[in-house]
Amino acid sequence: MAVTLYILRHGLPLLPDSVKRYIGRTDVPLSPGGMAQAEQAAGYLADKGIQAVYTSPLARCRDFAEIIADKLGLPPGTAIPELTEIDMGRWEYRPVREIKNTYPDEYAARGLNMAGFTPEGGEAFLRCQARAVKTLTTIAAAGQDSQRPEVCIVTHAGFIRAFLCYVEGRDLNDLFYYKVPYGSIVTVTYAEGQFRT
Repeated sequence: MAVTLYILRHGLPLLPDSVKRYIGRTDVPLSPGGMAQAEQAAGYLADKGIQAVYTSPLARCRDFAEIIADKLGLPPGTAIPELTEIDMGRWEYRPVREIKNTYPDEYAARGLNMAGFTPEGGEAFLRCQARAVKTLTTIAAAGQDSQRPEVCIVTHAGFIRAFLCYVEGRDLNDLFYYKVPYGSIVTVTYAEGQFRT
């Protein structure tokens, strides 16, 4: 049986300003605009036969998933730690410009090796990708076993990009090929041990 995964990026988070920051595992809340995006996503998913909702434990995902689950008449999303965003280590929540100025060599190194570069105390996209593949395979296989072929998963942009590179055979260094705006939905099927977009 083929399982359909509707993989969503959370909605717009509530941030103190418009400064571009590295927001990986920093637990920022969902904004009112993000809540509206959750309502829109729920409308799109209303007729898809969703049987279960899974979410990153971070508030911006958890709240997004809760709105969707409520609209679909399902229990609140099950939080799975492995669905969380890539860990940016000492770069967390710091402005991109500050990192570029403070750690110019590291900033340049990351640009040349998006897949393997690891900020101090953080995580490389290679590791994030492996985590994404393992976690989503487990969720998809459970969907097959429980006869629940459609599931909703709320997670983060970096996680989704890394996973799509795996599914479509794209070099992980090219992960920003994928545009993953707030509230967007990626549909992936899983059958016979393979993911397909």
